Amino acid sequence: MTTVAKPARLASYRDPNFGTTVRRITDVVAQFGGQYAKPVYSTMPAWNADESYLILYVPGQGHKLFNGKTYEFIRNLSISPADLEHVYWSATDPDALYYPSGSTLKVYKPSTNTSTTLKTFTGSVSFGGDPVYGDWKSDLFGLSGGAGNILWTQSTATQKTAASTGAPQIGSSGTLYVQGQNVYSAGTNALLRTLTIKASEHAATGMYANGQDFWASVQFDGTSATGGNGNLIATNLTTGVNTTVIGESNGWGYPRVGTHMSAHAFKNPGWVAVSMTGSPTGQRFLDQEIALANVNNGVVCRVAHHRSAGQEGNIGYWAEPHVNISPRGTRMIFASDWNNGSTVDTYVVELPGYTP
Repeated sequence: MTTVAKPARLASYRDPNFGTTVRRITDVVAQFGGQYAKPVYSTMPAWNADESYLILYVPGQGHKLFNGKTYEFIRNLSISPADLEHVYWSATDPDALYYPSGSTLKVYKPSTNTSTTLKTFTGSVSFGGDPVYGDWKSDLFGLSGGAGNILWTQSTATQKTAASTGAPQIGSSGTLYVQGQNVYSAGTNALLRTLTIKASEHAATGMYANGQDFWASVQFDGTSATGGNGNLIATNLTTGVNTTVIGESNGWGYPRVGTHMSAHAFKNPGWVAVSMTGSPTGQRFLDQEIALANVNNGVVCRVAHHRSAGQEGNIGYWAEPHVNISPRGTRMIFASDWNNGSTVDTYVVELPGYTP
């Protein structure tokens, strides 16, 4: 990892090891008087459907709305989601951001700066302890709490109880969901299969080009039957087949710690962004790196160094890169403490295919 001077806000540099454009989009101290500014999480989209808006989070100040293309700050969001990660852009309506708040599911509209209640449940609800971006039609929602573990369909305003415990983690097709190790039919609650990978590891849901759902995860205790160990193991939720994309069995070595993935490129299905911390010195491949992988054909591109120590550094959680892919898959946003520094800012990898 070649040394690079920290750029000014909105300035960019060419990653000397990968040749990609990386742009710094926040200066948390100068802009907000804060210490950390970052994407909310890898599994929940930072950008809205047409990439005109962008959400970031500043601890102690809440969620902040930015222009998704110029990266200029617009306003603080007056929303109170169940957790900082529980903000869910619609995949079909650029002017809709869903979030659970208390006993309600609400939708925020940036154009009017207002929130509306879509559904009131019995008791407090949330998207669960480790939420994933689910139905790409933004119709079926999985929530925990209230009267149980809930499947709520927006188009028909219908609610039913899921098959098991824990918030249903909805697949991108909206036809199935994951609870624990099991995959269920969203229509009938029938058990479809039990996953052989460890579903509790960091993971994200996505869709293959053929429309089937996949579960992208890091695995540290895998076997040959489950796809082995890897920074990216893709599990076809329709067939149950595990495929190693970045792992020991295809030459990438043992998975790096601090791995998160983002698979909601809903306008370019199959692309997955992966951020890996590994050793903060960045001397081995995959250490301190962001990769872009295609689960349709197994192509892996190493695209940038994020230069953040994450849990291996002084700041810990807030310095985790939590890479987040854009709907078209041409940009990836991430957080960085810039070589174990005292503050965290947000950066964007702008690939050659990106056009504002």
